[in-house]
Amino acid sequence: MFRRDVLVALILTVVMWVTLIFTLYATVRVIDVALVKIALAVACVILGTFNTLGLLSMARRYKIESEHVYGEDIHHLDANRRARQARRGATEVSAS
Repeated sequence: MFRRDVLVALILTVVMWVTLIFTLYATVRVIDVALVKIALAVACVILGTFNTLGLLSMARRYKIESEHVYGEDIHHLDANRRARQARRGATEVSAS
């Protein structure tokens, strides 16, 4: 589960950066004032950096507290697996 969450965070980070770069490119072509272009570029870099650091921090925190974050999910997955196995066993017994 942790690897999947990290992969999703990585994909979302890449999508965010692509979106920010596209938005910056699209708006810089329309804006005539150089100071506004610079302010927009700086804001784009700050926004992307803080969001990337936030996702990295989240992944690190999930790794540190994986038992707390994923413990209940793992417990339910194990319970569901045991219930399926019990149903299969009951079905096989009744079919014989």
